[in-house]
Amino acid sequence: MLSGCVGLFIAGTATTVNLVTDPRTTQQIWDDNYIESEITGIVKKPPYRSKTRISASSFRGSVILMGQTPDPSLLKSLEKDVKEIKGVKDVYDQVRIKEPLSTLAIGEDSVITTKVKAQLLTAHELSGVKIKVITEDKEVFLLGYVTHKNADKATEIARNVSGVKKVIRAFQYGD
Repeated sequence: MLSGCVGLFIAGTATTVNLVTDPRTTQQIWDDNYIESEITGIVKKPPYRSKTRISASSFRGSVILMGQTPDPSLLKSLEKDVKEIKGVKDVYDQVRIKEPLSTLAIGEDSVITTKVKAQLLTAHELSGVKIKVITEDKEVFLLGYVTHKNADKATEIARNVSGVKKVIRAFQYGD
Protein backbone atom coordinates (compact mmCIF):
# COMPACT_ATOMS: atom_id res chain seq x y z
CA MET A 1 0.00 0.00 0.00
CA LEU A 2 2.86 2.38 0.69
CA SER A 3 4.81 1.60 -2.47
CA GLY A 4 5.29 4.79 -4.39
CA CYS A 5 5.10 6.84 -1.19
CA VAL A 6 8.84 7.33 -0.97
CA GLY A 7 9.71 10.09 1.46
CA LEU A 8 6.77 9.46 3.77
CA PHE A 9 7.45 8.26 7.29
CA ILE A 10 4.75 7.59 9.81
CA ALA A 11 5.90 8.07 13.39
CA GLY A 12 4.23 7.99 16.76
CA THR A 13 0.45 7.93 16.64
CA ALA A 14 -1.59 7.45 13.51
CA THR A 15 -2.13 11.20 13.24
CA THR A 16 1.57 12.10 13.16
CA VAL A 17 3.10 12.21 9.70
CA ASN A 18 6.58 13.60 9.02
CA LEU A 19 8.22 14.06 5.65
CA VAL A 20 11.64 12.46 5.50
CA THR A 21 13.77 14.78 3.42
CA ASP A 22 16.97 12.74 3.36
CA PRO A 23 16.58 9.09 2.42
CA ARG A 24 20.27 8.31 2.84
CA THR A 25 21.47 5.99 5.53
CA THR A 26 23.86 7.31 8.16
CA GLN A 27 26.66 5.54 6.27
CA GLN A 28 25.69 7.22 2.99
CA ILE A 29 25.66 10.62 4.69
CA TRP A 30 29.08 9.91 6.18
CA ASP A 31 30.38 8.78 2.77
CA ASP A 32 29.07 11.96 1.10
CA ASN A 33 30.67 14.11 3.80
CA TYR A 34 33.93 12.21 3.29
CA ILE A 35 33.80 12.83 -0.48
CA GLU A 36 33.14 16.58 0.02
CA SER A 37 35.99 16.78 2.54
CA GLU A 38 38.39 15.01 0.19
CA ILE A 39 37.52 17.39 -2.66
CA THR A 40 38.05 20.38 -0.36
CA GLY A 41 41.47 18.98 0.52
CA ILE A 42 42.37 18.51 -3.14
CA VAL A 43 41.45 22.07 -4.19
CA LYS A 44 43.48 23.53 -1.31
CA LYS A 45 46.69 21.97 -2.68
CA PRO A 46 48.77 22.70 -5.78
CA PRO A 47 48.09 22.94 -8.65
CA TYR A 48 44.56 24.12 -7.73
CA ARG A 49 45.25 26.37 -4.73
CA SER A 50 44.98 30.07 -5.60
CA LYS A 51 44.16 29.23 -9.23
CA THR A 52 40.64 27.94 -8.70
CA ARG A 53 37.64 28.54 -6.48
CA ILE A 54 35.76 25.27 -6.55
CA SER A 55 33.44 23.62 -4.06
CA ALA A 56 31.49 20.38 -4.24
CA SER A 57 28.35 18.76 -2.99
CA SER A 58 27.83 14.99 -2.92
CA PHE A 59 24.59 13.01 -2.68
CA ARG A 60 24.87 9.21 -2.76
CA GLY A 61 28.20 9.53 -4.55
CA SER A 62 26.94 11.90 -7.24
CA VAL A 63 29.15 14.98 -7.07
CA ILE A 64 28.41 18.42 -8.43
CA LEU A 65 31.42 20.73 -8.82
CA MET A 66 30.70 24.46 -8.64
CA GLY A 67 32.91 27.51 -8.88
CA GLN A 68 35.43 29.10 -11.19
CA THR A 69 38.81 28.46 -12.80
CA PRO A 70 40.41 30.33 -15.68
CA ASP A 71 42.21 27.17 -16.83
CA PRO A 72 40.16 24.39 -18.49
CA SER A 73 43.07 21.95 -18.12
CA LEU A 74 42.98 22.42 -14.33
CA LEU A 75 39.29 21.58 -14.36
CA LYS A 76 39.89 18.41 -16.38
CA SER A 77 42.64 17.42 -13.96
CA LEU A 78 40.40 18.09 -10.96
CA GLU A 79 37.57 16.03 -12.46
CA LYS A 80 40.02 13.14 -12.89
CA ASP A 81 41.19 13.49 -9.27
CA VAL A 82 37.60 13.61 -8.00
CA LYS A 83 36.61 10.49 -9.95
CA GLU A 84 39.41 8.60 -8.14
CA ILE A 85 37.95 9.35 -4.69
CA LYS A 86 36.44 6.27 -3.08
CA GLY A 87 32.65 6.34 -3.35
CA VAL A 88 32.36 8.82 -6.24
CA LYS A 89 29.94 7.49 -8.86
CA ASP A 90 29.27 10.50 -11.09
CA VAL A 91 30.76 13.98 -11.45
CA TYR A 92 28.69 16.87 -12.78
CA ASP A 93 30.68 19.90 -13.88
CA GLN A 94 29.12 23.28 -13.15
CA VAL A 95 32.45 25.12 -12.92
CA ARG A 96 32.68 28.29 -14.98
CA ILE A 97 35.84 29.03 -16.96
CA LYS A 98 36.67 32.46 -15.59
CA GLU A 99 38.76 34.09 -12.89
CA PRO A 100 37.77 33.13 -9.31
CA LEU A 101 35.30 35.50 -7.70
CA SER A 102 36.41 38.55 -5.75
CA THR A 103 35.75 38.87 -2.04
CA LEU A 104 32.97 41.36 -2.83
CA ALA A 105 31.27 38.93 -5.23
CA ILE A 106 31.54 36.12 -2.67
CA GLY A 107 29.86 38.40 -0.13
CA GLU A 108 27.07 39.21 -2.58
CA ASP A 109 26.55 35.48 -3.15
CA SER A 110 26.28 34.95 0.61
CA VAL A 111 23.54 37.58 0.78
CA ILE A 112 21.65 35.90 -2.07
CA THR A 113 21.96 32.50 -0.37
CA THR A 114 20.60 33.96 2.87
CA LYS A 115 17.66 35.56 1.04
CA VAL A 116 16.80 32.35 -0.80
CA LYS A 117 17.01 30.25 2.38
CA ALA A 118 14.79 32.73 4.23
CA GLN A 119 12.17 32.61 1.48
CA LEU A 120 12.26 28.81 1.38
CA LEU A 121 11.91 28.58 5.16
CA THR A 122 8.86 30.82 5.17
CA ALA A 123 7.10 29.02 2.30
CA HIS A 124 4.24 27.06 3.86
CA GLU A 125 4.27 24.54 0.99
CA LEU A 126 7.89 23.63 1.78
CA SER A 127 7.43 23.14 5.51
CA GLY A 128 9.68 20.28 6.62
CA VAL A 129 11.47 20.03 3.26
CA LYS A 130 15.25 20.30 3.45
CA ILE A 131 16.81 22.08 0.49
CA LYS A 132 20.50 22.95 0.31
CA VAL A 133 21.23 26.33 -1.29
CA ILE A 134 24.61 27.27 -2.76
CA THR A 135 25.21 30.47 -4.71
CA GLU A 136 28.12 30.92 -7.12
CA ASP A 137 28.39 34.13 -9.13
CA LYS A 138 24.66 34.85 -8.65
CA GLU A 139 23.73 31.36 -9.88
CA VAL A 140 21.69 29.55 -7.24
CA PHE A 141 22.08 25.79 -6.94
CA LEU A 142 19.20 23.97 -5.24
CA LEU A 143 19.99 20.48 -3.96
CA GLY A 144 18.08 17.89 -2.00
CA TYR A 145 15.69 14.98 -2.04
CA VAL A 146 12.25 16.37 -2.90
CA THR A 147 9.04 15.82 -4.83
CA HIS A 148 8.67 17.41 -8.26
CA LYS A 149 6.03 19.74 -6.82
CA ASN A 150 8.43 20.90 -4.08
CA ALA A 151 11.22 21.34 -6.64
CA ASP A 152 8.99 23.54 -8.79
CA LYS A 153 7.95 25.64 -5.78
CA ALA A 154 11.54 26.05 -4.54
CA THR A 155 12.73 26.96 -8.04
CA GLU A 156 10.01 29.59 -8.42
CA ILE A 157 10.88 31.09 -5.04
CA ALA A 158 14.61 31.23 -5.83
CA ARG A 159 14.01 32.77 -9.28
CA ASN A 160 12.16 35.66 -7.69
CA VAL A 161 14.86 36.60 -5.19
CA SER A 162 16.59 39.86 -6.01
CA GLY A 163 20.06 39.37 -7.50
CA VAL A 164 19.56 35.80 -8.74
CA LYS A 165 20.84 35.42 -12.29
CA LYS A 166 20.05 31.72 -12.79
CA VAL A 167 18.63 28.77 -10.82
CA ILE A 168 20.18 25.33 -11.30
CA ARG A 169 18.18 22.38 -10.01
CA ALA A 170 20.30 19.51 -8.71
CA PHE A 171 17.51 17.60 -7.02
CA GLN A 172 16.86 13.91 -6.59
CA TYR A 173 13.18 13.05 -6.66
CA GLY A 174 11.15 10.92 -4.30
CA ASP A 175 7.87 10.77 -6.20
